[in-house]
This record gives sequence, structure tokens and C-alpha cells, in this order.
Amino acid sequence: MKQTVKYDGEHAGTALAKQLFLYDKNKKERMWLISAHVDTEVNMKALEKHLKVKNGGLRGADEGRLSTHLGCVKGMVNYYAILNDTSKAVVMMIDKKLVEAPFASFHPMDCTASTAISSEGIMKIKDVTGRDDEQFVVFDFEELTGGAGASTPAPPKKEKSDKPKVEQGKKMTAEEKKENKQKQKDSRIQDANEK
Repeated sequence: MKQTVKYDGEHAGTALAKQLFLYDKNKKERMWLISAHVDTEVNMKALEKHLKVKNGGLRGADEGRLSTHLGCVKGMVNYYAILNDTSKAVVMMIDKKLVEAPFASFHPMDCTASTAISSEGIMKIKDVTGRDDEQFVVFDFEELTGGAGASTPAPPKKEKSDKPKVEQGKKMTAEEKKENKQKQKDSRIQDANEK
């Protein structure tokens, strides 16, 4: 996106945004529209913990929710869609970096164009929608990861075993057992030779 959207003149420092529309699969009435700076890492596990959502319970909203609550279709989620949530069912979470930038860039309900809006304009939408600080949260996503760019490293991946997988509940034939033993023996020999 950074390569295709360029602003110049008074809009040269415009911050580009990305959007997520999420809900709690266990408490389906809990929904969030997240607008984050394009360079911001949104750590989903940390976000779940912050929002008090059970582990693995944060989900991307389906098209029905998009249409009902934000008046948009899949692939077109954007900051301006919060204007369509007149029931205030969706909590708006906007990245502090977007509010602190002189201008932020969002798609205007269509991914074929982008618009720049001032930080004052961002906050004006909060006022126009009648949202309080619980329904419209200016959030520092870096706090989730412990600071700028800091994130918990991923655990090392386990090496794949050469052992053939057996379908759950399926018994191996005598021939398959024999082949399996031979493969394991060959694998051990190969490992010993490599050492």
C-alpha cells in the first residue's frame, strides 16, 4: 500500500491506515473496528488479553456483521464506516499514531481511492457519532508489545518427522507396519551417518 499511495504538498506526512473489524466469538455482541497505522503490529494474542477475550476468541467479522453494523462489504472496511453504526454496537479503536499525525489516510468506503483527514477531522467523527471514551478509544498498540517494535519472538518450529501419519482410528496393516519400521530404521541410520 505504501508504494501505491503518495501524498505531497501539505499532505506529505500523511499516515496510512489499515483496518480490522473483529468480534468476540464467545460474546458475539462485542465488536471492534480497529484503524491502525500501516506500520503498526497488531498483536492479536495481546489484544485478546487487553480486551478480555478468551484465548483464540477474537475473529474477523463476517459479511453479515459488516453490512448490518458498518454498512460495508468485505474488503471495504474503513474508518468512515463507524458513521453507519448508529446503535453504537461497535467500539472504535484508533491507533494513537493516526491521531497524532497531521493527516491520516483512509479508503472512503471503496478501495479504489484514499482520502486524507486531519487529526481534528478524526476527532470530529467521534463527536458526530456521539461516542464517549469507552466507545471511541485512542489506543497505543505498541503498549501491547512492550514498546516500539518489541514483540515476543515466535518459538522455534519443530522439525517434521519422517514418520508416516496414521489416520485417527485407522489400523495399520502388517505390510504398512513393516514399511513403517523400515523407514524408521533407515532414518536412524541416516541420522547416525550425518553425525
